[in-house]
Amino acid sequence: MDTRQVSLIARYSARYSVRGGIGLVFLLLSLTFGLLVAQFTLQPVEMIVKQVQEQSKKKAQQDEAEVAREVLRRLVPEVRPAVAWFLSPPRDPKSEPDEEAEEEADRWAEHLIKDKPMLLSAILLILLFGWPLVAAFGAFDLYAGDIASRQLRYQLLRADRASIYFGRLLGVVLTFVCVLAILGVTIASYMALKLPIYGFAELIVWAAYGVFALVVVTLPYVALCAWVSASVSSSFVSMTATSAIIGGVPLLAMVARTVWAPGVYLNMALPWGFQTRLFHPDLDQVAIAAAGCLAQAAFFGWLGYRKFTSRDL
Repeated sequence: MDTRQVSLIARYSARYSVRGGIGLVFLLLSLTFGLLVAQFTLQPVEMIVKQVQEQSKKKAQQDEAEVAREVLRRLVPEVRPAVAWFLSPPRDPKSEPDEEAEEEADRWAEHLIKDKPMLLSAILLILLFGWPLVAAFGAFDLYAGDIASRQLRYQLLRADRASIYFGRLLGVVLTFVCVLAILGVTIASYMALKLPIYGFAELIVWAAYGVFALVVVTLPYVALCAWVSASVSSSFVSMTATSAIIGGVPLLAMVARTVWAPGVYLNMALPWGFQTRLFHPDLDQVAIAAAGCLAQAAFFGWLGYRKFTSRDL
């Protein structure tokens, strides 16, 4: 493998993916998905703020931002139990409640709700679980289309297989980083304009961390797409297979849990089972979750590399 060739192929792949049809659709899909999540999250708060202003006799003297902060203070006690339940680990309904796990979930929810911008935390958690399916659309055709059309054999005259494989993979990762960065800035700006509760600097800092978490979570899914794409000779089959695997793992875990309680841990096959811990207040939990994502990315990437370098191109 030639690092110079990897760099050249990565840059070309990143530029081509943005200018190509699939890349433009992926960019629009990503921005649309992120803004829809932000809109659906902010809309209820905006409606409550307007109702409070209309019911108040001092409407003319009230600042919209101050009213919004008061509404959020009222919502925190109602939202905290739901967030804690969402973040708590799955358990057998027949077993005794785990008080230690419940306390950890409450502390975790407190961190996301009070220590960080609550609405942005909600948006990032929703994106965390919806983004893998969006990412599959952006990375499903890494190799499958060119394998089917036999175009890769012309590139093999100037570059070895390893350089092509890792160059394209790195190019897609760079594209995803750019798209997520644009998405983070867009959502933070949208929140600052629509509902001026938090400072723009506070939103940007937390959105930047959210982008980092989404990038780390994206790596295993992109590596999985690379493995599947290198294994088949059809873009449609690659897209179908990656979407079915990414979406099917949590569904399979839910079904398995009804039969056997430990079956829920099947979602550990992908980051579904631990990716929320990237937003944990303890850095050791964040490090463990990030290490798990990197380990899975390396494993799927190695499987794809082995398949790509051994198959007929």
